[in-house]
Amino acid sequence: MKPMKKLIAFLLVALLLLPGCVSQYANTVNKADPTAAPAQQTETKTETKTEAKAEEKPAAAAPTEAPAREKQTLQVWYAVSGTSGDKFVAMSKAFDEGSDLVDLELSYSGGSADTATKVSAALLTNTQPDVALMYAGPLYTGGRNDYAMAELVKRPEFDVDDIFPGMLDYCTYMGQGICAVPFGISTQVMYYNKTLLEKAGVDMTNPPKTWQEFYDLCADLLVKLGGEGKDFTAFDVSDAPWLFKSMLKQNGCEIVVQGEDGKIKPVYNDAAALEVTDFWYSLVTSGIMAAGEHDNAENRFLSGNCAFIAATSNRISRWKGATEFELGAIEMPYFKDQSLALGGNVMVILTDDPQKVEAAWEYVSYLTTAENNAEFALATGYLPIRKSELNNPDIQKALSENALYSIAFKQLDYTFAYTHFEQMGTMDSLIRNMLNKLEKNRGTSQALLDKAVKDLQSEIDEG
Repeated sequence: MKPMKKLIAFLLVALLLLPGCVSQYANTVNKADPTAAPAQQTETKTETKTEAKAEEKPAAAAPTEAPAREKQTLQVWYAVSGTSGDKFVAMSKAFDEGSDLVDLELSYSGGSADTATKVSAALLTNTQPDVALMYAGPLYTGGRNDYAMAELVKRPEFDVDDIFPGMLDYCTYMGQGICAVPFGISTQVMYYNKTLLEKAGVDMTNPPKTWQEFYDLCADLLVKLGGEGKDFTAFDVSDAPWLFKSMLKQNGCEIVVQGEDGKIKPVYNDAAALEVTDFWYSLVTSGIMAAGEHDNAENRFLSGNCAFIAATSNRISRWKGATEFELGAIEMPYFKDQSLALGGNVMVILTDDPQKVEAAWEYVSYLTTAENNAEFALATGYLPIRKSELNNPDIQKALSENALYSIAFKQLDYTFAYTHFEQMGTMDSLIRNMLNKLEKNRGTSQALLDKAVKDLQSEIDEG
């Protein structure tokens, strides 16, 4: 059996991850066939401060043909709430009622960070759920050397080739085989207060495409609307690290790379990264964006004190009919190339009992059919995971009638996946901390970038 991985790897990620937050490196790093289970994992040995250890699972391969079935009860945890949670529960209950071999026991496990913490703790005591809908799921399957999903997705009725390739990459760990299935995937969207912009006389029929054009528009808004209230800002973002990493990729920065030894190396302190960081700083110094107030960005936007916000596409459903102003959306501005990191949740099977695996796969397969996933996407603002869903009449209708859906789905053309790796939660925390210090003028762009990269590299080396 391979050496044991440290318990703190799970707990660290659980404590640091936030909803919608993603870590990444470019698709060019991951050239392996994602549906092929890895022949060998890079060996690591770590332990907690109390010497407690979590044991890796041996590499698993699920049968391509289902064994004889017995009725199973599955424990299912899910980390989505509101409209998304209601829809997930409704679809799960519909499956439950229609299945003679599977009973579901559904439990809301809290937000992304809470669910990660609970799953981490449950794995240590072998009390984990059988199935989970959660963020960063590959850390809890591939991170334990569990690649059973790589074989399950090959079953012909699943049609893995219909899944968007980038979303399959999003479901791998360290660029290895598939260890999750996408469900509830999102990108960030640039929303705006249409009522406010019309009041300012801003014509959005030809919206800004580059970040410089966006900057110029926001600077003009400050002149026209700045007197409306002392708290007015033109732009903010609810998940700063997620947007920052997309901006890095837009400007040609790879963020992290994977060496021949399999280790991740952060590289987001080069000249391209410096240009992005300096631009970010200029948003604050110009008054376009408030310093260090991203946790309150959504409240500011919904109260009418902010004209633009970069937020998850999931807000399409949450904000529909819930604002006192008309919502608008444009594609995310870019530097050199259009590029957006995927985020959101995945389905993972955490049991290794063969009968429960079969039951869980029946459930996961049901949720991810083209018809059912299209229904979930339309109800929640999450993105379709299958190419065939774009031909769905209801999807086509939404694209033609709802500008917000149209923008979110159009961005699929240039989204990319990141690879899950053990210290990704640390990376997001370091970037968040770096941006907070930058916005509050507590260091130069280069010095703060260098420290964030150095600290992440130290964490990787210690792991």
